Amino acid sequence: MKENVLRIIFLVLILVISSIIFGFSSQDGETSGGISKAVITKIADIINIKSENRDIFIEKGEGVIRKLAHFAIYTLLGIFSMAFFVTFNMKRKKQILITSIWGFLYACTDEMHQMFTNGRNASFLDVLLDTSGVIFGILVVIFIIFISKKVNNRSTCKNKININKIEKIEN
Repeated sequence: MKENVLRIIFLVLILVISSIIFGFSSQDGETSGGISKAVITKIADIINIKSENRDIFIEKGEGVIRKLAHFAIYTLLGIFSMAFFVTFNMKRKKQILITSIWGFLYACTDEMHQMFTNGRNASFLDVLLDTSGVIFGILVVIFIIFISKKVNNRSTCKNKININKIEKIEN
């Protein structure tokens, strides 16, 4: 029962993040570039970049912001997808493989979608960056599972120790 609820939650999150990615890919080049430029301009304001370096910072930073956005949103896709597959009774390697392939294929279709969007183009480097984000998301989930198991093992060991102490006192 609990697994079914988690599956539905993660599936909904996958659909939401996939829709957001699709929406970003549907933006024309000017709109998409404008968002990146607005973000880097705000960063320039916050860290108080002076006027002589500001234009260079914004020009160079716009591409960096765009690539970070790709990586970040696909990291979320990787987290939600891996978490979804973890709810199924299959080996971890298979969960990782399925999630990686799913992320790669979605990145490919996303780039193909951009080919048909005004002012945008497809980039295999973006597919690799997006897939790297998915893989990072997978690693985040694996790390959370690892930490969770360590915490659970510690609390189990402490409970066993306390039970042994109680048994010794009673005897």
